Amino acid sequence: MNLTALILAGGKSRRFGKDKAAVVVEGKPMIERVYAAVAPLVETVLVSVADGKTWYTLPETVHYVADVHHNIGALAGMHAGLAATQTPWLLVVACDMPYLTTKGLQRLLDARSGTVEAVVAVSPDGQRHPLCAVYRQSVLATVNRQIKKRRYALHALLDELETVEVALPEAVVRNINTPGDLANRP
Repeated sequence: MNLTALILAGGKSRRFGKDKAAVVVEGKPMIERVYAAVAPLVETVLVSVADGKTWYTLPETVHYVADVHHNIGALAGMHAGLAATQTPWLLVVACDMPYLTTKGLQRLLDARSGTVEAVVAVSPDGQRHPLCAVYRQSVLATVNRQIKKRRYALHALLDELETVEVALPEAVVRNINTPGDLANRP
């Protein structure tokens, strides 16, 4: 396969009040639900953690990568994943997207082509979801430039890349930021 998956789990979960990745949704921790969606598509799954000490109840085949850059948000996890991957493409998803589906992610993978650097999920309202996307490994150079410029927003990164957008249902790309978000499932 020419693809690795990266599950971002290095956030501080401030708005949720506890580690979101471990919060149970419909009988399973969110990170396990996300893992189940990405695992059929790849041979290797990476989990990005902030400190290198956090572990989750995932198969032993999962590789953990620690952030080298701290306090810069999800870009730090993407940097760690892009630096660690051995494949030309990296499927990046957030641990707080418990309704991801393998079928939805496959649509992103199917949209990869020659010069495209990123394929990004877009919800019906037109919002891009940079944490539900597939990136060329070569994007690491752009990520390094963004970090050097202190431009940590993922939308700023997307603006630097040649991207393709793929429409996915709202439920699939929905992330959980607060306990209230669990109650308001679409």
